[in-house]
Order: sequence, then C-alpha cells, then structure tokens
Amino acid sequence: MSALALQILQPLDGTGSSTAAPVTLSATLTGDATGLFFKWFSSLNSAATAAHPELNSANHSASILNWSSPLTEFGSHTLVLAATDQDGIDLPSIKAVQRSAMAGGAPPAAPAPCVIHRLLAQIRTPSADGQSLSKAASTLESLAPVRWAKENPPSSGIWIVDPDYKQSNGISLKFHLAPVGASDPAHSADIPLDLTSPTPTPFFRAVDASDSKTKTWFRWTGALPGNLGTGNYVLTLSASGGGATVSVTRQVVLTA
Repeated sequence: MSALALQILQPLDGTGSSTAAPVTLSATLTGDATGLFFKWFSSLNSAATAAHPELNSANHSASILNWSSPLTEFGSHTLVLAATDQDGIDLPSIKAVQRSAMAGGAPPAAPAPCVIHRLLAQIRTPSADGQSLSKAASTLESLAPVRWAKENPPSSGIWIVDPDYKQSNGISLKFHLAPVGASDPAHSADIPLDLTSPTPTPFFRAVDASDSKTKTWFRWTGALPGNLGTGNYVLTLSASGGGATVSVTRQVVLTA
C-alpha cells in the first residue's frame, strides 16, 4: 500500500475567530483510506474524556475529513488530525498500529503546525452598566483563556500559570476607556493586560455568574491613566488574535 500523508486545509494555522461561530475542519489524505480511522484533537477540548479525547467521538470514518466543530473554548487551540488502522486508544491497540499518519500540532516540533485562536471577551468587574470607577484606584477583571491556569499539584487547591498553554497562547487582551459621545482621543486610553512577562497580570479562580461554572479570570488594579477625565465613559474589553478581534462594553462613570 502507498505511504499515508495527511494535510490540514482548514483552519489555517494562526487564524483567529469568535467562539460564537463553528470552525470548519477540512483535510486531505494521500494514500489508501481503506481500514483507517480518523480523529481530530484539540488541546482545549473541554468534552474530552480518557476514553474519547477526540473531537469527533461519534464518527471516525473518512467523512470526518470535512466537517465542522463548535470549538467554544476561549483560547489558542492546537489542532491535530490522526489516521490509524486501529480504532482503540488502549495500549494493545496502539501497539498493533501498522499504518498511520498525522497532521497539525504545535511549533516548533510540528513541520506544518495548526494553532488557531478562539476569541471571547467577557468583563467580570465592573459587573453591570452604570457602576463607578475611581481614577485613583480601580479594579478591572476579565475572563482568561480556559487553560491559562492549572492546579499544581493536582487537587491541591494551588493554581499556577500553565506553562504549556502560555507557550502557545496567541491571544492579547486590553481595556479601552473613552468618553461617551464624539471621539476624544486626548481623554481616552488603553490598558493592555500583560500576558507575556515572567510575572503576567494576576489571575484568580471564581464562579461565572452567567453559568455557575468556576473559571480563571485576570485582575488589573491600579490608578487609571492620568489623561482620562471624569463622568460618563465607555469601557471596552477586546480580545485579539490571528488577525481577528471581539469586544464587549460597559457604560461606567469615572470619578476622581
């Protein structure tokens, strides 16, 4: 039989999109597909189990080379497509594999990587429109990518930045404050969240009031930029990656 080779056509490596839209997954196979099982994997698959870590748990046929997946998890997804002549993932099945191919993965190890950025902007604090922010000392909180933090040791209650995820993260976050009404750059300002330094913006774990799930959040604290005025402002949180941006806003009142 001819040698097997897989190539992921979509999504393109490095692209970004909102978590609100499904992702088209498309690939080609070179070689004989007879007797092969196909599985797509994501590094941020919240539905993964020990028995079924793949995205397409219900269908391993060649038809799955072209389909779509919700991929609703906020963050940078490393995608892998695998083809094997064994359907199981237990050790005996893995040892019995005679024909296989793989595509995607993360750089620098993967020759043709596939990392995509799924974007979501969610403000935790301020929690509603009309709340006040002090220019002298304010707190801003936003949702973090789903794998930003990990429990280490497991079940210890101690959370640290996940170094494996941080290495692949291609998402940036920033707040922007601008007066309500006509554009006024002189009294507007950006507040970027630092996600790249050895000591990035602090994070914490807390329940999301919208779905009662515990998630990881970023917390920025400090004095707001000095050029900002007082009164009615629009606070915008933007999440960007792969050439795309999604945003959410709050109406706030700046005070001295």
